[in-house]
Amino acid sequence: MHLRRDQMARLGRLLEMRYRPSELASEIGCHPDTVYRSFIPSGCPQERDAQGHIWIIGTEFAKWAREAVSSEHTTLADGEAYCLKCNKPVKMKGKITVKPTNRYLELMTGHCPECNSVVNRARARRPKQEQGSSDQSE
Repeated sequence: MHLRRDQMARLGRLLEMRYRPSELASEIGCHPDTVYRSFIPSGCPQERDAQGHIWIIGTEFAKWAREAVSSEHTTLADGEAYCLKCNKPVKMKGKITVKPTNRYLELMTGHCPECNSVVNRARARRPKQEQGSSDQSE
């Protein structure tokens, strides 16, 4: 499940009341089909009344959405980058170059071991003495 930053901010506006899926979609700024095709199959807390209508309690949905989005976050280990072609974190192979981009960030560049695509990772700049020990070629 994926929510944009503006949609995550709108979760705080949800009240402790029952919303129809279309009302919930308009509150958080997505299409009603997203609620039916993505949120409900992913386990969104919901209730059905006697007529079979779906009702979603706003505060329970907000709590569920925040937990679901935070569980998707992956932390990369040192020397890893996210390969967009393989769609997963990979250990960089080959010569890993480190170039400063600004005062605070540096860009690590290497290759994916599975598809051999170029992978990049931005990280906080490290002091000079620490750079040589962590950036090794494999």
